[in-house]
Amino acid sequence: MKIDVKRGKEAVSTAAQKAGVIGKKVTQSVQDGAKEVTERAKNEIYLNKLKKYNPLFPQEYESDTFNMPNMIKIVDDAERRGIDVCEGAIGWLSTENGIEVLNLYDENARTAGIQFIPAIVCDEIYYVDNFDRRRFVRLDYIFSKAHEERLAELQHIAYSLGAKHCSIEIKEAYIKTETNEKKSGIKASVNLKKIKTAAETDEDRALSFKEEKSREGKITAEFIGNNEARPPQLKWFANDDTIKRLVEMRCDNSNSIRSQKMVLRGSTSATMSQKVASTIDGAVNKMNSKKISSMEKQALKENTSEIIFEVEF
Repeated sequence: MKIDVKRGKEAVSTAAQKAGVIGKKVTQSVQDGAKEVTERAKNEIYLNKLKKYNPLFPQEYESDTFNMPNMIKIVDDAERRGIDVCEGAIGWLSTENGIEVLNLYDENARTAGIQFIPAIVCDEIYYVDNFDRRRFVRLDYIFSKAHEERLAELQHIAYSLGAKHCSIEIKEAYIKTETNEKKSGIKASVNLKKIKTAAETDEDRALSFKEEKSREGKITAEFIGNNEARPPQLKWFANDDTIKRLVEMRCDNSNSIRSQKMVLRGSTSATMSQKVASTIDGAVNKMNSKKISSMEKQALKENTSEIIFEVEF
């Protein structure tokens, strides 16, 4: 049998070429697979960093679907400088003690379309205004600001109803706290209503009491007076039945009322509930911000306060 050497060589050459092509394809496939794995790993790392830092970009902030958090902290952009996923962001979103917080860079705060009261200060925390979600009040100022606004609103009510004279007397509750000083030196404040257990003897602790006096005072205002009463614009007292009845009597009954003395409860015009105030206290502690007066204690004072409002027509 005669062997065709030439045909054999051609077959070997063809097989080698096919093997080379297959080898190149396998190599390319391996390279592509490795590249894909690398890209996936990079994407996964990037997504994990996005999840960790949760940056907020202008497009998201300006979109109709963005819900403004109730709390804003003004921060220095240097805190996240050099982190790739934060480039181009105006801040970041976080959740502290159940409250969503917008950590807003100070350089972006002035162009964010938000009114900060009394001013923008780095590292300060602001909470949303009761009546305007684009207005935020600094936490250490929020109760005193609300107090001022309530007084101004009562004077405006008297003026709008044509009063000749009005007086506003503020009575806020005294809060007495008990401080426990144990032998370990640990101090804790408790409510006086807490009953001392049998395990706590007089030898275990020394008791000291602290009374905190709240705002008190009386202001008066004199007006020319008139019988052309007009309904005032109400914010803080919009849901106070006593004020609403006064407005109705003055505007709807031919000015039949000549004077009235009202006791307005703080709970009907409260800045916030004690529960919300307590949650804010927890959030502030988690953010390691500077110490501010307890929001819960201030809410308690406000809720137990009385405003004595007298008006003459």
